[in-house]
Amino acid sequence: IERREEICRQYNQVFAPMKEITTPWVSPDIRHARYIYPILVEQEHLKINRAQFIEALRAENIGSSVHFIPVHLHPYYRDKLGYKRGDYPVAESAYDRTISLPLFPHMTNKDVQDVIAAVKRIVDYYHR
Repeated sequence: IERREEICRQYNQVFAPMKEITTPWVSPDIRHARYIYPILVEQEHLKINRAQFIEALRAENIGSSVHFIPVHLHPYYRDKLGYKRGDYPVAESAYDRTISLPLFPHMTNKDVQDVIAAVKRIVDYYHR
């Protein structure tokens, strides 16, 4: 947890001031497991969407993930209960803009700096 917190602090220091992405917020009075580092892509400030951001990260040799599809879009709920896209627009908006950046305790400082540099390059290049 300590190493993950250290990585998150490095990410936050660089990413938090950027209007093109929103970083995760954790209340200072709790200890978070920091098992993922999700960012929100603020598309009004970028010329690309989440899928294109992920492709740009891949081109920079940085893996990323998309976590936590809204429950109502899972096949069971969609097929059995008839939920569809548009039923919960706030959850869908968050999902459509969220990317999880690499975060694991065995990341080296160079790994962390590579992620930071890649995100900065992408944001700078695709800034609106």
